[in-house]
Amino acid sequence: MKQNTVILAMVIVFVSIFPAAQQHGGKSAKQAAGTPTPLILQENDGDHLVHRAGPLGGVPFTIKVDRQFGNAEDFFVFSETLAPGQVIPFHKHHNAEEILLLEEEGTRVIVGDKMGNAGAHSLIFIPRNTWISATNTSNSPVHLLAIFSRLGFEQYMRAISAKPGEAMKPLNQEELTRLRSMGHATYWDTAKGEYPPGVAHP
Repeated sequence: MKQNTVILAMVIVFVSIFPAAQQHGGKSAKQAAGTPTPLILQENDGDHLVHRAGPLGGVPFTIKVDRQFGNAEDFFVFSETLAPGQVIPFHKHHNAEEILLLEEEGTRVIVGDKMGNAGAHSLIFIPRNTWISATNTSNSPVHLLAIFSRLGFEQYMRAISAKPGEAMKPLNQEELTRLRSMGHATYWDTAKGEYPPGVAHP
């Protein structure tokens, strides 16, 4: 995935906010607790994890920035690849705004009362408490970068993941609900219908 422009912008933001901090490469991101670390992250740099539960179970993702990787005070950023037909189910974040960057075309996005097919290099803005769902409707993988304005959701993402090669211990629905609450997120209960109230749909 070509993230050069996005990564450059992230570097500028972090360096401008924390100019006195010493720079490190992407694989040496941890520093003294509470001290944010400027990062220059290449495409494969970050904390590599695998979803072990939910509709994305088995899908790898990479945390680029959070408290554990970069000692961020505000931002949470992760990257992921959606295979053809893969779905990010309806969910919403209560404590943070999100920007979703899609590198390739072919994703149908529903965000609140808006629905559309995202082209290459699309940017989706997701306000707090807004339902979001995305489906790769193409025949090719779609690479994405998710940027959150505030920490919180990373707690859920880390709790429901494992390192590559580790045992994929399953999670029951009660555990998932508890962990999602800890991450300030709500996922739509499809037993109540295919779409949450108020969202756009065909």
